[in-house]
This record gives sequence, C-alpha cells and structure tokens, in this order.
Amino acid sequence: MTSISFATRLFPAVAAALFSAGAANAAATVVDLGPANGYSAFIFGNVGSGGFSGFRDVEGRLAAGGNVFLSGFSVGQKSPTGAPVLVAGGNLKIGTGNIQHGSAVYGNTVKADQWFPSGTFVKGKPIDFAAAKTQLTNLSNTVAQLKSTGTVVMQNSGYTLIGDKNADVNVFNIDSSSLGNLTLDLGSLKSTAHIIINDSATSVNLSGGFNGFQGFGDRTLFNFSAAKNASLTTYAWGSILAPLAQFSGSGHLEGSLIANSVMASARDHSTVEIGALGFKPISISPVPEPQTYAMLLAGLGLMGFVLRRKAA
Repeated sequence: MTSISFATRLFPAVAAALFSAGAANAAATVVDLGPANGYSAFIFGNVGSGGFSGFRDVEGRLAAGGNVFLSGFSVGQKSPTGAPVLVAGGNLKIGTGNIQHGSAVYGNTVKADQWFPSGTFVKGKPIDFAAAKTQLTNLSNTVAQLKSTGTVVMQNSGYTLIGDKNADVNVFNIDSSSLGNLTLDLGSLKSTAHIIINDSATSVNLSGGFNGFQGFGDRTLFNFSAAKNASLTTYAWGSILAPLAQFSGSGHLEGSLIANSVMASARDHSTVEIGALGFKPISISPVPEPQTYAMLLAGLGLMGFVLRRKAA
C-alpha cells in the first residue's frame, strides 16, 4: 500500500512539473504586423518636412500619425478600391501628385496646391497610432530576441545568408550599420520559407545588391529594433520594421515600411518608393532549451524508477 500511495502522490507532481517545463517553452512567437497590415508604409510620426516630400511613390496605402507633406508623388496605385489610401493623423499638405483608388483622411487641416475631385479629402482619425506604436515596438523587441538559426558569412564585400533546408523560418542576426550586398543561399532554403534578419545597430543603411530575395519578398522581414536612423539606397525585397527610426533614402522597397518618421534626403524631395507586396504573418515555434530536455529526461527517469519499485 505504501508504494501505491507514494506513486499516487508522486505521479501528478511529476506530470505537472513536466507540463510546466514544456509549457514554458511552448509559446510560439507570432510575427504579424497587426495594425500595419494592408499598408505599404505605416509611420508613427511625420512624413516629409520643410517643404520637402517624404515619398515619391507609395504603390499601396500610406498612413502616418503626424503631419504629412507630399509633392511630385503617387499613392494607392496598387491599392484595392474603397478604403482610404492616405491617412494623416495631423496636417496634410499636398503639392502635386496623384491619390488613386481611394480617399485621403486628415486629422487637423488639409492644403492642396492642385485640384482633386470632391470627396477626396475627409476629416477623421481612424487609427490609434500611439497604441500601434506600442504594439509594433513590442513585436520588434520580441523578434530581436529570436535565436539565429542560420549562418552569416562575410564575403564579396557583403553577407551570404545560409539557412536550414528543413526550417520554415530562418533567422539571421547581424550587427552592422552597412547592410549591403546581401545574398541568400537558395540551395539552403525551402522555397516557402520565411526570412528574418535582425540588425542590432543603431543606424542601418540598406545598399548594394540583394541577390536571391525576389522570391521571398513577402516573407522577408528586416527588423531594426534599436535603429534611430535607417536608410535605403538600393532596390530591396522585404519589409522593414524599424519602430524607433527616422527613415530616408533614394531606393525602392518591395515590401512594407514601418518607421517612426520619414524625412526627405538632402535638400530635395524624397525619391523613396515603396511597393505593395506586404508581409505574410508567421508563427514561430520555440526551440526547447537544453535544460528543458534535461528536466524532461530526469522526470521520466524518476517515474520509471517508481514504477520499477512498485512492480517489485
């Protein structure tokens, strides 16, 4: 009776311990741009300043929590008809340009130097940008903590990223202010895999060639969690999550841009172009820590020991 009573008391305790150990590592990381989904550019603060346009072309929808100045621009070219294609939480100032497939919503005032059809501009505040910034900053910090699953090799004045052929998500962690001449080793990747590139530098410039990324554009995320400044001077595939950064540049991003603000480069209108590809959300299952395996094995061993004593 003593052995049976002891086993009866022990088994639930061991099972609970094993469950807790597994549960601690079971929470998946969901990489989903949330409130920024459906937007080519989602900016928490201002876009453009001092009479200089923040973008030249945004093929999808553009939302900014602060003041927006655009001139010599186009927005909404590839956006579905119906939803607002331009949202300015503060003042909206338009020079010359095109607003296609939808309206423009402004929070405070609107000024346009050219004629637009009646109903193009609507006053309102459809987005809580403060809440969105908190959510996406937390996401960026969480993604930054993901452990690298791939190998980064420095060569040809850039980086070659070698992944895991069996992985659905490949994580590459880099600390460099010059993120240029990137090459994906396609032979080491599933054709359906997601690519996450964490760069922990406080200032990041994307430049040079981006080889192999074209087929992964809607599944590539550049996460710049610590960057206060980020710039683009090339044609790149993938989305940028840089919630603290002032963004500028002269290139084309075939993906989505999330940043704190967008400024015109030099003393001219910005020539930055943002495509309409977007980012497909992904759930990343955790990799158990070695100590978790040790705890599970110890628990199983203890249960086996008790069972043998009971049988004896």
